[in-house]
Amino acid sequence: DSAFVTLCKDLLVTNTVCDHAWAIWETMVKSAEKGSNKQLWGACMFISATDMEDVSFTFTDFQKAVGMSVKQFINLLRGMDENVDTISSKVNSVVTRLEKKYEVSLALYQRFVNILQMEDDLVIAFQLLLCVLEYCTKRCPSDFLQPLYKSAISVSTQGLPTRTSRRNKAKLQLPEVDMQLLETLCKESDCSVDEVRKCQHVVVDTLSIKYEEIYRKNKDFDARLFLVDDETLRPEKTLVYVLPLTLAAMNSIQQLRGELTSVSDKPSSSLIVYFKNCTVDPSDEITSRVEQLGQVFSQKFAQAVGQRCEGLGKKRFTLGVQLYYKVMESILKSEEKRLSVQNFSKLLNNATFHTSLLACALEVVMATYFGSCVKNGGDESPETDLRFPWILDIFHLHAFDFYKVIESFIKAEPTLKHDMIEHLGRCEQKIMESLAWKTVSHELPAGSYCLCLHAVYRMAYLRLKMLFSRLLTGHPELEPIIWTLLQHTLQNEYELMRDRHLDQLLMSSMYAICKVKNVYLLFKTIVTAYKELPNTNQETFKHVLIREGQYDSIIVFYNLVFMQKLKTNILQYSSPRPPPLSPIPHIPRSPYKYPSSPLRVPGGNVYISPLKSSRAPPAAMTPRTRILVSIGESFGASDKFQKINQMVSSSDWSLKRSLVGDSAPKPLKRLRFDVDGQDEADGSSVCFLFSPGSARSRMQEQKLKEEAERGEPEA
Repeated sequence: DSAFVTLCKDLLVTNTVCDHAWAIWETMVKSAEKGSNKQLWGACMFISATDMEDVSFTFTDFQKAVGMSVKQFINLLRGMDENVDTISSKVNSVVTRLEKKYEVSLALYQRFVNILQMEDDLVIAFQLLLCVLEYCTKRCPSDFLQPLYKSAISVSTQGLPTRTSRRNKAKLQLPEVDMQLLETLCKESDCSVDEVRKCQHVVVDTLSIKYEEIYRKNKDFDARLFLVDDETLRPEKTLVYVLPLTLAAMNSIQQLRGELTSVSDKPSSSLIVYFKNCTVDPSDEITSRVEQLGQVFSQKFAQAVGQRCEGLGKKRFTLGVQLYYKVMESILKSEEKRLSVQNFSKLLNNATFHTSLLACALEVVMATYFGSCVKNGGDESPETDLRFPWILDIFHLHAFDFYKVIESFIKAEPTLKHDMIEHLGRCEQKIMESLAWKTVSHELPAGSYCLCLHAVYRMAYLRLKMLFSRLLTGHPELEPIIWTLLQHTLQNEYELMRDRHLDQLLMSSMYAICKVKNVYLLFKTIVTAYKELPNTNQETFKHVLIREGQYDSIIVFYNLVFMQKLKTNILQYSSPRPPPLSPIPHIPRSPYKYPSSPLRVPGGNVYISPLKSSRAPPAAMTPRTRILVSIGESFGASDKFQKINQMVSSSDWSLKRSLVGDSAPKPLKRLRFDVDGQDEADGSSVCFLFSPGSARSRMQEQKLKEEAERGEPEA
């Protein structure tokens, strides 16, 4: 195509790069649905040049040639990446670096943050301050200026930098300085105008030369074009915070506000009584902490969404505080009933518990407002930047501490909507599969990992079953073997999880066993099936940690890390005496079932649901709304109801929720949140610290305990 050849010439690419780019275009043309041919050609050329390490153009040259902004290019490239082989890890790494650099540069530009490396000289700093003041004053509307400065600006429009010809587009022409304004500022400050003028020239010229060298070397975008409002660096138009809400979202928000109408953003009288009953009164610490975290939340909210939205951030935080106090009161009442005590000094003086509980409340509030964005990871709203685990990052909260309050939060808030229960369940899953394994400065003192092994094993096995059902139904004997290898890895080679994802070990275990058992299964086939699982991300198999600071595809991880670490163990499964199979983890009923979900009585088609309160007066209720009875078949003689009664009364089963008429209800389940590794009252351990000296012995003890308890009903 002649237009394609012209584009190649404009970007000065070699014939080899041009031919390779056209080959990429031919393989992708059938799936290309969006964007012009010129833009798609440009993307193919960028991929080709990067892969062949023969880049002859800067990114700004590329943008000008194809007419795309940074965001448009990144969105186009990701849209083209429809399967694992389309874009290499090298291209993905370059684009990721470019996107991060653009986001940082854009943030600095929008907030007028100037970073200069200079000597710690007060005089030079003051002279630079005058230069900046002169620069900003020239660009300020004249109506905002006092008469002295208004008259000092003679040619303000000439102060704007301009671009030269298209062939030399990256260089900016510096304007002639309007000396009248600079002289006025220097005279007022009793400063030498000649020295300021010299400082201005030296700094601007030096920075311009240095930046030109860096820009040409890195081949990326020219950030100086921010100063002329160049279209290639314009951000997406999200300055005005407007997003049409769906009817479901509006109903969820209205319900949340309605539930919190009678709740204050201050501790209730009941909470104050609990505070006063403590050995050490936590009142001041709690209110002070809420105020401090409120300032952090509002500032970070405004930074993520827009400075105009700081007020919205404060409103979100107020709702979160109301929910926080409401749930805290409910938890304390339940604990008082369970333990028959009123002194909760240990719990209420635990700063981590309060921060975790408040973070959970705020997560519910934010997910309620933009549930679809948070759930699906869409990019239609600026508030998607606030999706989990954003709240953990701004509060410097350990992921596992957040995990420990989720179940108590859900049980203490019966009005929580079903989609919010599911959302918190997804947060819990994300913590167990990756977040708790990250090496971050504010994590636990991170060589140690704190995780609930029961939950991790259950989740790993369920995800294994889902992937297995898509790939290996013809080889059912492999499932327990794959699980044994995965469980062995989690228990004895847990360092492989550091800064990685649970599913990376899962896919590697499946491939390893198939390989050693001579079952034909390509890694690409595993990845393709994995993408069909719910709540998966391409980064999981495209961006895997190989060694410190180096990332590559999951296949590279398998060959260089996983296989090298577990080679001896893997080969044992092909020997006549393979390792013993690990027991399948007990999968209990999910604690996050919707409160109105019916419970099935074993031995028959009978379901019992909790009684729902109605706001309608008794006189307005019909026979249908008073009581609904279904026995799975048409109504008949009274003996059918007698059979149902006998079935319910004779069945050996237990309910988590007490039913009317129970003479001995089961005790409430203890809090998952612990203090120094133990619960508030009964001291039973709920988690393990994975450290080199004690990990194996503790996990062996846990394994024996788990085997002894298997088969018993859940508490």
